[in-house]
Amino acid sequence: MAQLIPDEIDFGAYMGATEFKAKVRPASAFTDDVRFNHARKGKARSPSMWSTSIRNAIEFRPGEVTVWAGFNGHKKSMFTGQLALDLCQQRERTLMVSLEMEPWRTLERMAQQACATPAPCDSPMFDDFSRWTDGRLWMFDHVGRLTPDRAIALCRYFANDLQGSQVFIDSFMKVVQSEESMDEQKAMVGNITDVAKETGLHIHMVAHCRKPNGGGEDKPPTKYDIKGSGAISDQCHNICMVWENKVRRAEAEKAIPNEDVMAKPDAIISIEKQRNGRTEGKFGMWFDERTLRFCDDRLATVEPYPLYEDGTP
Repeated sequence: MAQLIPDEIDFGAYMGATEFKAKVRPASAFTDDVRFNHARKGKARSPSMWSTSIRNAIEFRPGEVTVWAGFNGHKKSMFTGQLALDLCQQRERTLMVSLEMEPWRTLERMAQQACATPAPCDSPMFDDFSRWTDGRLWMFDHVGRLTPDRAIALCRYFANDLQGSQVFIDSFMKVVQSEESMDEQKAMVGNITDVAKETGLHIHMVAHCRKPNGGGEDKPPTKYDIKGSGAISDQCHNICMVWENKVRRAEAEKAIPNEDVMAKPDAIISIEKQRNGRTEGKFGMWFDERTLRFCDDRLATVEPYPLYEDGTP
């Protein structure tokens, strides 16, 4: 079963500030790094979201920070839960820091996605899922606000003591003391990007978007709509927006739905920024209510994850 990291753990040893000394070196000192990066292209790839069409669009590289942003209630946490399962499938040691939901509820939803059934506990696959998470998935046993220092310490602890590689923080506003303090938010974003670089973690940060001036959410937001400091979109390596097509959802409940509206996808995932990748753009996806999974094809059968020791996509 996914291991719990207790809230009362002493993070003091991980809170010490890391000193980065400025180094001015000849450009030629980095030529071996250039050759290495060139050689790895087309060979070993960093982890990706293999269960959806963004699998070839973005990789979740060590030392980077990805922001997943969207309006409240647009399934950001559900989408990142599916992404976390994909990363676990690729043997990435993954930590879920769900500050807005109890750990067991997060795990229950992920089990529903992994087992591809609305009642995972009644499925014979549930025990397989529990065993499969060992060595792959950890949950932070805490709900509510987390101070910035403790959030950074938690990342260091997971990287150093548990050899972690991927961390999901849901959400950013739960680790800053004030939604109004732009300086505090800017400092926190800087600390998050620093600890990612320091430890080699890839840190996924869920953020919220401001409500549009007109009050409607019928158009996808952009990175400029992210609530809080502009440092979030400026400093983080990757910015991805998650938007649910609620117009289509409402149309589906009508006796005779409009065919043009129903032909549009349930959700749009938009890669708005990717500092070390080439692909940006929008990806339409369909949502399967039964399994809580995002899919490329609304007619495709959603299959369970291959929950065995050497199961790879």
